[in-house]
Amino acid sequence: MQVAAKDGVTARLSARVRSRQLDRALAEGTPPEATAALALRARRLTKLSRRRTIASGLRHVIRDTCSGVPPSRARISPRRSQVIAASEDLAQLADALAIPGPVAARGVAQAWILLTDGTGPLYNPNSTGNLRARAANAADNLHLEY
Repeated sequence: MQVAAKDGVTARLSARVRSRQLDRALAEGTPPEATAALALRARRLTKLSRRRTIASGLRHVIRDTCSGVPPSRARISPRRSQVIAASEDLAQLADALAIPGPVAARGVAQAWILLTDGTGPLYNPNSTGNLRARAANAADNLHLEY
């Protein structure tokens, strides 16, 4: 598939306004080349600075949860038991995200969603998702396929 020829204003605006929807499409395996907006979003997600921000967020969750820092009333707290059980997988994902070099947008999108989705297994006690499996899957999906 070819990306639309231009990174025009419309594609840039779409990549910003529809970022959550584009993240989900990338996480599900839609090729970044499918649309100009997806390509732009993938580029933003896979920048090393963005990946290191995600890695830092994951490490922050592990550190605060495992050290017993009291939950904040100002934000949704991670599920302590799930984070403790998945701490090794989350740490490996954070390490993989922080390493310089090319990565697949799919894995980064999965990591970003894992960290920011309040309805997912990191935060929601009613989520049927497995936090360990999702962290391991995201780490596996960081590898580029040639």
